[in-house]
Amino acid sequence: MNCPKCGHQNPDNVLVCESCGFDLINFNPPKPKAKTNKKHIYSLILIIPSAILFMLLKPTLAFIVALLGFCSTFILIIKNRKRKKENILSKAIGIILFTFFSLQMLIMCYWRVDAPPIPNDYTINDIKSAPPEYNQSYELLLSIEDSNIALSEEDVINLWQIYDIFSEDDLQTISNKLQEKESDILVLWDKAKKGRSTFAKLDSFPEIVDLSEPILNKQYPVDKTFRQLVFLYRIHICLQSIKGNHELAFNELKMLDSIFKKMTLNNRSFVMKLFCIACFNQYINSANFIINNPETPNEILLSLKDQIESLSDEHTSLKNVLIFEYITCKNELNKMADVPKLKYSSFSPLKYNSSLRFLRNYYDEWIVIDENQKSDDKFRIWPVIYPDLPVEFNNEVKLDSIYYKIYNPVGYVLIEIVSSPVERIILIKKRFEVHYDMLKVVLNARLGEEVDLKALDYGDDYIIDIENKTISYNFSARKVKSSHEFSNSTMKDIVLKLRINPEVLGFTE
Repeated sequence: MNCPKCGHQNPDNVLVCESCGFDLINFNPPKPKAKTNKKHIYSLILIIPSAILFMLLKPTLAFIVALLGFCSTFILIIKNRKRKKENILSKAIGIILFTFFSLQMLIMCYWRVDAPPIPNDYTINDIKSAPPEYNQSYELLLSIEDSNIALSEEDVINLWQIYDIFSEDDLQTISNKLQEKESDILVLWDKAKKGRSTFAKLDSFPEIVDLSEPILNKQYPVDKTFRQLVFLYRIHICLQSIKGNHELAFNELKMLDSIFKKMTLNNRSFVMKLFCIACFNQYINSANFIINNPETPNEILLSLKDQIESLSDEHTSLKNVLIFEYITCKNELNKMADVPKLKYSSFSPLKYNSSLRFLRNYYDEWIVIDENQKSDDKFRIWPVIYPDLPVEFNNEVKLDSIYYKIYNPVGYVLIEIVSSPVERIILIKKRFEVHYDMLKVVLNARLGEEVDLKALDYGDDYIIDIENKTISYNFSARKVKSSHEFSNSTMKDIVLKLRINPEVLGFTE
């Protein structure tokens, strides 16, 4: 053996070095220093890309990367089982990787949990509808937009020019200009014979059906032609009232009122509901013209009063359309849930039940508000194992929860897209109710009955302006009284008004 001290080569059986006398028997050679296997480092470094992939919502790739690191470390543990120190290091790194991998799995499982389904959820059967034997009324609504019923472009231009007369400030001026245009009005009235005939057939049904499907961005049965006919009726009703044909004017007004009430009773969509409210406003102004005509006989006014009183809460209720909008949203969620990229995603970016529960709460709350009721019943939008954090729309109709956005990223965006601006629609309905109430005030004044100028549900008074010949009300979103506070509303004040003849209505200074 070679002497460790001087390097001399000695025979195997010698006890001391022949050259320097070094004790070869009791010599313990130093053990070589253990080198860290670079494969350990590589396995540990795999935690970094795995964590990044997980944060980028690529959990499958993150799991694969973490699993590769764990497997390579496990192989090293087997290989180094005879090397104690190196094996301890392998086990330590293996524990770290296994913990990281398990943590990812735990977070993933926690993240994937959805809320439970809604028991006894709304269906299309929960929407009020007319009996099926009246389905032909819906076909008639569709037929109104047919080209053989519509007025020509030239006639439509003429119609708008005549209708512009109603922008005048004085009822007497309006009367004079309508008389000047009498021949043009009667020509248009004759050309609209097919449309008027369709209106008469429509009114013959006890109820008018709405068979709109709960689909986003669909076409609705009424559009330009229907609106043109309503405007033409208003012009013709006012003209007949001026000419003294009071019963004819009243019967035409009565038919319009009947059609609008039948339509609004079974409305399914917000679009159709708002359309009916717009038509009712035409009715209000036509009725107001008749009331302010000094020649209108009392029996017509009394019949008109019965007609006005027949508008019920059921006609103005938004419950039907709110349930319909919810079912529309539900259908869109169903379509989204069936998209393969989302359906088979490893981290479930769309929580179907949670999204549906949020939308159900949203529309139920507005139903309660619309009916002036109180209810704190809400579906929990989180799974049981999650904290029940509040998630609500802010004033800009945006969700304000980062936690919910992380939990349900696709549902979060979809909820913002499909949620209707219900607050604005309810305010439009409230404006209509105030306007309708204003018409009752005018009618009572004309009949010589007691007039209450206290505005409907708001506490402020209607303002009689004798100089400008108007009755008006300053409608503001801030004045809406309900179980829900429309805080920080950006809707501007809107002045609702009806033109009046103070002398005819008995108003004096």
